[in-house]
Amino acid sequence: MKRTTVLAAGAFLVGGVTYLAAEAIAAFGWTDRPYSYARNNISDLGIPDISPWHAVMNTGFVVDGTLFVLAGLGLSVLFEGRARWIVLGTSVVHGVGSIVVGLAHASVDGASAPHAAGAGMAIIGGNLVLLAAGRYGGRVGAPRWYTIGSAAAGVLGLAGLALFLGDTGILGGGTFERISVYTIIGWEIVTGATIFAQRRLTKSR
Repeated sequence: MKRTTVLAAGAFLVGGVTYLAAEAIAAFGWTDRPYSYARNNISDLGIPDISPWHAVMNTGFVVDGTLFVLAGLGLSVLFEGRARWIVLGTSVVHGVGSIVVGLAHASVDGASAPHAAGAGMAIIGGNLVLLAAGRYGGRVGAPRWYTIGSAAAGVLGLAGLALFLGDTGILGGGTFERISVYTIIGWEIVTGATIFAQRRLTKSR
């Protein structure tokens, strides 16, 4: 197993866990009123005027985005031709979008144009990475359960985004937004863990 692949796995794991930890800390420190994962948007945690731990959440966005770009670069070398550029391109779009979200936080009056653009890049780009993993993962030895799961998660994430933007009122807006984001975060962690597990299995043979 290439060293770049192992480093990519570590970046995915650290990035995903960092994001979840930053979100949990910022939500726990919410003092104005109880923070609701179902009703409140994720970006609310990064607004200085209403989130005491906004710096933690925004740092989580930036760290995860940066590590995702690096991980995508590390994994892209496993592929050839168009697949390589699709994996790398979608990873960069997601990572840069996440960084923009952290640097150009929203406000109580709504999301600024840079923040909205960054969020769109992060969510759409990230779920396209999942679809790419489902389409091309088998070429580099990924197990079938992983490729099917990646593709399914990507479809679910994009569906969650559509429902969030549609403001259907079926569930709280935060629920659908989190569906569109947690598919990516969950995939990061599963991908990192899967790579490490395969590496350990290979060494034991």
